[in-house]
Amino acid sequence: MNGLTSQQRKLTYLGGILVLLIPIIALGLPSDGKDGTGGKLAQLRARYELGEADLGDVDPSSATMNLVLLGMRGVAVNMLYADFEKQKNAKMWAEMEATTKSIVRLQPHFEKVWEMNGWNLAYNTSAEWDAVPDRYGWVKKGGKFMIEGVKRNRKSTHLQYHVGVIYQKKIGTADESTYFRKYFLHDPDPKFKDGVDHEFNPEELDNYLVAKKEYRKACDIEDTEHKPQHITDRSLFRSTPARCQFDYAAVLHKDGKFGEETQIAWQEALSDWTTKYGQEVFTVPIGELGSGLKFDIRMEMTKDEIKREVASPDDVVHMIDIVEKYRKMVNYYYWRTRGKCEAEQVTSESHRNFYMANQAYKNQDFIKARDFAFAGMKGFDDILKRSEFLDLRSEETLVEECLLGVTVWKDIYRLSQEEPPADYPLKWLVNEYQGNEQLNKNVMKTFKRMYLDINK
Repeated sequence: MNGLTSQQRKLTYLGGILVLLIPIIALGLPSDGKDGTGGKLAQLRARYELGEADLGDVDPSSATMNLVLLGMRGVAVNMLYADFEKQKNAKMWAEMEATTKSIVRLQPHFEKVWEMNGWNLAYNTSAEWDAVPDRYGWVKKGGKFMIEGVKRNRKSTHLQYHVGVIYQKKIGTADESTYFRKYFLHDPDPKFKDGVDHEFNPEELDNYLVAKKEYRKACDIEDTEHKPQHITDRSLFRSTPARCQFDYAAVLHKDGKFGEETQIAWQEALSDWTTKYGQEVFTVPIGELGSGLKFDIRMEMTKDEIKREVASPDDVVHMIDIVEKYRKMVNYYYWRTRGKCEAEQVTSESHRNFYMANQAYKNQDFIKARDFAFAGMKGFDDILKRSEFLDLRSEETLVEECLLGVTVWKDIYRLSQEEPPADYPLKWLVNEYQGNEQLNKNVMKTFKRMYLDINK
């Protein structure tokens, strides 16, 4: 090399650079979007779906920021999180929301960022506001944020699941659920003119039905993308769509709906539970620990089906025991019994009679209230004495409803300065729960709320 002239050395270096560029180009040539095109790295990204477009929608601004920051992205994220905590503690909500958006631009495919910040907006930030419409507004922000996270990470089982949680639990079972469920169909924001925010509820459905769809999507991602979840046991995870259908059917009673729509909802819940979820296959270990034996089980599996699956009598015993454990874990028998019971006409009529009794009591139409309450008591007395529905005697929501009906019925006799009959339907249930202080306290709390309503 020392014997070469300056010009020759330059040409040698240039030739070396060109030679080195050949494998670099072969490896890094970008794809034109068609299968099999581009360099080796582009082809591997396409084959294993590792490109950003394979993960979800691409935000051009996030890609630009990554290029600008290069190796400083982690430092920038840490600084933004520090700002986020300061803004959160100072209740600087608008600034906090902007900081959250900056964080996800830097980490669009880090699922925990979407999950944590969506949860924070829907649960923690919303709780800081006094007015219920304002709280609902922040719940929506959290929900929409999580939905955006799903768009950017369309193969994320976890994010899709947490979208369902917001619809089911935050809107459906929070302390403000009565208002939130109403706002879900009649948004308090004036720009929606008492209609639906279609970004949050595009099909104008009940929140539980939307939750059911979102949970079903999470289950589908697990099936098609082979993306297992690590949130809860798989048997509980797969039960969520059917459980939402049960929630929807139950809330129709609270809304004062007892007709064909409600019965169909209960029938669908029972079908979802027994013919869909009940037939789901779960692969579980069986036999001695470490034996490596695994078998497929279903919640609706019969003893004869188990015997056909395994040859060893010991394995049959183990498998029956495992199926029973899984059923208990998801409360399978209870929901199957509840679905069968609620799908019957007499149960629907009994719910309706108690509802009408409460409404008549609030309107001070005490004669009607007493007649409706007694009809409801009689109906549930018959139902809860049936052998197939005995397990429902321990269901606190149903028991509270029955005890409230009895309380209303007795109070009307008190208002009339009369003694109620010594024997009456559901007396045995009253005696059975006489020592349950918390349950009776809940019943009296509901009753007093009714009493206050009629004295306003």
